[in-house]
Amino acid sequence: MSDALVKVLGLGVEIGGRRIVDGVSFSADGGQVVAVIGPNGSGKTTLLRALAGLLPASGDLLVADADPRETSAEKLSRHRAYCAQKPGSAWDYRLSDLGEIVGNPLGYEDWLAKLQLGACIDRTLSSLSGGEQKSAHLAMTFASLIEPFGGVLLLDEPAAALDLGRQEAVRLAVASFAQAGAACVVATHDLGFARRCDLVVVLSEGRLAAIGRPGDVLDAEIISAVWGESASAIA
Repeated sequence: MSDALVKVLGLGVEIGGRRIVDGVSFSADGGQVVAVIGPNGSGKTTLLRALAGLLPASGDLLVADADPRETSAEKLSRHRAYCAQKPGSAWDYRLSDLGEIVGNPLGYEDWLAKLQLGACIDRTLSSLSGGEQKSAHLAMTFASLIEPFGGVLLLDEPAAALDLGRQEAVRLAVASFAQAGAACVVATHDLGFARRCDLVVVLSEGRLAAIGRPGDVLDAEIISAVWGESASAIA
């Protein structure tokens, strides 16, 4: 297996006749955390869903040495874990059931504890707050990637709606997967998190606006060009 666990070349996604992602290229190696940032509507979620194999896309795409467009969900799940920005469930499961669903109940309970939900194991999803529900789904995602080495972790706004303690727990979780040899691609609005990543991919109107190390990309000029002049003060 090559070091590049995510390979994206000229990726395009069209929905309803509108080009949402247009010609995006980047790669992510094992051990790397890649932040995908950009304004609302820039294509971050669509990009991650394409990487997860949930949307048709044009261009070249490999995730853990497999093309997610041509690989069964069962096979993809062995090496790729994805958590949506707003995960949901058609059934009101008890948290104790979710570990069985991902096939790793002990690992799931461990992640619940790390995300401060260990005491909620017998509660249903509907009885939890929005942030607690997000944490429960993140615990499922983390537990499903049983072997991080050579795997790919795809997270869409994982810290959204979480309190400060759980935000830090998620940051540490992402770092631990990368240290164990996974490639982690995280869509986020949190520039503080992005500054801690190995690579930053900046999207604007579906196109690649900038790519590089945080110190090279997160400067006033690029932030002003992508988010507007009023945002340059946060650089």
